[in-house]
Amino acid sequence: MPIFINQNVYPGEFLLHKKYAATDTVLDLIWTHSNIIVDVCLYLLDHYDFDKTELVREVVIQAALLHEVGVYACGGFEWVPGQPPSNRPYIQHGVIGAWILQQEGYTPPVVQAAFCHIGMGLTAEDIRSHGLELPEVDMFPQTTLQRFMTYASKFHSKTPQFRDSNEIKDSLAKFSPEKVKLFEQLEKMFGVPDLGPIKEKYGEWQKGFSFKVEQLSKAQKTINFNAAGIPNAPM
Repeated sequence: MPIFINQNVYPGEFLLHKKYAATDTVLDLIWTHSNIIVDVCLYLLDHYDFDKTELVREVVIQAALLHEVGVYACGGFEWVPGQPPSNRPYIQHGVIGAWILQQEGYTPPVVQAAFCHIGMGLTAEDIRSHGLELPEVDMFPQTTLQRFMTYASKFHSKTPQFRDSNEIKDSLAKFSPEKVKLFEQLEKMFGVPDLGPIKEKYGEWQKGFSFKVEQLSKAQKTINFNAAGIPNAPM
């Protein structure tokens, strides 16, 4: 059985991921991504002086570990070999994740952090004007924890790639200049993480994961090729 990072450090959160993941490969991706966001959060907490009254360290860690759990029930990851297709659009993963966490008995702060972390948060008007397949309600970070999680979660994507502040702003600018301003406000509030040590920590995993996906994709194509009764070489 594969060994995953910190599975024994955060056993409850890991088992929740494992419960909803369809394959070990997508579990590896989403669980490791979530641990990277934990490291981003802890860097900001440990290196910058801002009002941390509402940021209980254990709650921050749990929110970071679980904010992406809704991804397992959504589409957008069919590129991961073995991941079944889903008719639920990826943008719904915050709503679905919040529902899962609520059903599993997690506290409101953790549930709400998952609910509103998409982009820089979405207003009902954002959802209407962009025709997003979401309930027309505000999914906008209000508390310090919600803002902190929304901000920290931008520094690594599930492609998986690290993103610096400029790359994040370029991405947000495609949606709205207002989202860039919101990011800059949180940047001033919480500071900018040094991604160097975190990249180094996860560098081997990132290379290994990319290689694994490539090999699994090749194997899957070969299996499909043979299953179709097509010869491997011209006759």
